[in-house]
Formats: sequence, structure tokens, C-alpha cells
Amino acid sequence: MRRQSGEGIVYSDIDVKFWCKALPSAAVVRPSRCSGCGAPSCPAGGPMVLRGHGVRSRQVRGPASAQGPPELRVVAARRYRCERCRAVTMVLPRGVTARRHYSAEAIGLAMVLYGLLGLSCVQTRGRISPYKHVGDTAAAQWATLRRWVRAIDDGRLFKVVRPCPAAWTLRQRAERAATTLAACALQGATTIEAQVFAGAQLAA
Repeated sequence: MRRQSGEGIVYSDIDVKFWCKALPSAAVVRPSRCSGCGAPSCPAGGPMVLRGHGVRSRQVRGPASAQGPPELRVVAARRYRCERCRAVTMVLPRGVTARRHYSAEAIGLAMVLYGLLGLSCVQTRGRISPYKHVGDTAAAQWATLRRWVRAIDDGRLFKVVRPCPAAWTLRQRAERAATTLAACALQGATTIEAQVFAGAQLAA
């Protein structure tokens, strides 16, 4: 658990795809402890401490699978309020990245497309973004891709990825991120895109 922007963010073991199909009940994804004071949510023999506090909609952009088309989905995040310290804890599905509109899988997929498979920024954006502006200057540069790579280098995203040498290009940095995320994936993925997609979800 870690606190961000006044709320404690907790990630569930349920991934975005299944969470979007059916919102888990408050009981199913209730955190074991308050993210503020650490009190047990349901102490034995005592009243419930962490109570459901509604939901908050979160936008999630990017493909739902490694080969899928770009999508714009809305996730209802569960919120809980502590009866002791009044802190609010928000539970997100695995793969949703804090304070980012794109999913961890989408960001990882961008790294492999651009860094390993050699796609251009325009082509990468076309595979990842649900918004189509291909052909203009913004698409050719796609500042979002650069921000992701910078965040990975700074340790703010995918902390398992080692920082890159200062002289490395954007493509080299994306390649390191992609290969590291691929190594995080469990057995079963048949393509490098699928490996990175799965690894990004686990490394987020």
C-alpha cells in the first residue's frame, strides 16, 4: 500500500479485463488494512473498520490484449473509508497505473513496439492510442511515449527496469524496458508482444 494524492492506492489481484466485465463487490476486494493508520479492516470480534465508500470512475486507455485494437474503457474503482483515522483507500484492478490514463499493459506494449520491433512513433501510437491523429506533427513525435520512457528512467514507472546510460537514444531505452518486462512475464505467452503485455501487468 502507498498513499498518493490524499488517497491510499491498493492494487487488487483482479486484472482490468475481468474487473471491467463485472465490478467486484466491496467485500471481495476490501483491503486487509487501512492505508492510512494500518488498522485491520475487519478485526476479530470487533466492528468493521474499513467500510465501503462508493466508487470513483477511472479512464483506462489502450488495447485489452497484446493484439487487440486500442480502446477507451472506464473502470469503477472501489473506495473505503477508515472509521478510525478517516483516511480513504482506493482499490484499483491490477494493470491500472496511478495518475496515468493508459494501462500498464498499454505502456509496456508501446515499449516493445517502438523499442524492439522498430515501429515509428506514428505506428506505435496507432496501436496504442484510441485517439487517431496519425500524420500530424504531434503524432510523429508523440510526447506521451517520451514521458513514459522518462518516467521509467526516473524510477516512477516499472521500477524493475534499470536506469539507462545518459547517451542512450529513446529507442534504446524503450528496448531495455521491453526486454525487462518480458522477463517478468509468466510462462505461456507465445509472442514478444504478449510477453511484455503480461510482464507489464505484473511489474506495474
